[in-house]
Amino acid sequence: MLNRMSGAFQMPLLLSLLLFIPSVAATPAEAYRVCPQLANDNERLACFDRYSESVPGSGQQSLEESLLIDMEQGLFGSGIDGLTNHEPNKLLARMDKNDISRLYMDANLSVKHPVLNPVVDVVSSLLDIDRSRNLPRLYLAFSTRFSQYLGSRNSSPVVARRYNPELFLRVWRDGGVGRTDPSYWDFGYGHESNGQQINSQALYQEVEDFYVGNGESRQFARDNISRGWDYVSVDWNKQWNAGFLPNLPGQTETLVEYRHYLEDGLFQGAPEEFNAWEAPGESAKTRDYFDGLRLSLSYVLNSEGCGFFCFEKVQVVHRTGYASPFTHNTTSLELTTNIAGLPIHLWGRAGYNSDLVDYYDYTNSWGLGIEFLR
Repeated sequence: MLNRMSGAFQMPLLLSLLLFIPSVAATPAEAYRVCPQLANDNERLACFDRYSESVPGSGQQSLEESLLIDMEQGLFGSGIDGLTNHEPNKLLARMDKNDISRLYMDANLSVKHPVLNPVVDVVSSLLDIDRSRNLPRLYLAFSTRFSQYLGSRNSSPVVARRYNPELFLRVWRDGGVGRTDPSYWDFGYGHESNGQQINSQALYQEVEDFYVGNGESRQFARDNISRGWDYVSVDWNKQWNAGFLPNLPGQTETLVEYRHYLEDGLFQGAPEEFNAWEAPGESAKTRDYFDGLRLSLSYVLNSEGCGFFCFEKVQVVHRTGYASPFTHNTTSLELTTNIAGLPIHLWGRAGYNSDLVDYYDYTNSWGLGIEFLR
């Protein structure tokens, strides 16, 4: 019931309820997710009574304290019903071997937020889904990447690299957030493009002439070639509380993703991919030969008691195309450390997809900067 109201109304109602709710050892979010759905008044009161039967022992939080924490997590970033990170958020000084300007500033921003929670709750109730083990949420996510060429190009331009809105249904297994070894499935539909507009040889020639006329390289025109795809996706994520590094306690997380790029999408229509005039005489290069399958293995270390320096995360990601698996491969290695409270991120990659424009071009890339983990 609480999660069906906007944030502006949740806190006043919550504070008034706290005056009358006894302390319990049960999970508060569970009580306020399950009990308000009971139509019968007596059954609903009995449900709350069942959650308040056990009194918390020494060191345990009361329902009031725990519920406030749950609400803050949901509103401010780590719960399931608030604005949270989707893909990693990073700010890097980056180099790509195939980029004529070499060093540039690169930013990746990605967030998600649940939508239509009341509808999802009603549908899951009608389908008799065991919400203690399977908790569905419909999310709207948006990811973007852009780069700024500070000092290496006239006027230090900002170049759009990626725009990726996505709608997906996440179904947690084993109760989801806060449970032991949770896992979830994502089923989504998304659109990915670079927001550019060159889609013909004549227009490309005009932009090349523009750069040359301003004393810059004609290769800068490639940044303006339009790319775009619609896709459907299925992801599986599993967290393992038992780490694989015994001397460094932490949590292992695996992610398997499949994106199928559509020939005629709802938003994109036909995909904008390789054009014959980009490299005359070369055969067509479709995205599904270079991307679509991803396997990620992360190890997030326990940072409690971290002093001036400690490791926070190690991650290996491997990508390949599904049209011809493991013919065109991309592998990246990432390391995030905490130095005096600053999450320093070191990243390297060899393979394809350094940029949506150059998705079919093999290159090496490096980056050093900050990853915002929370």
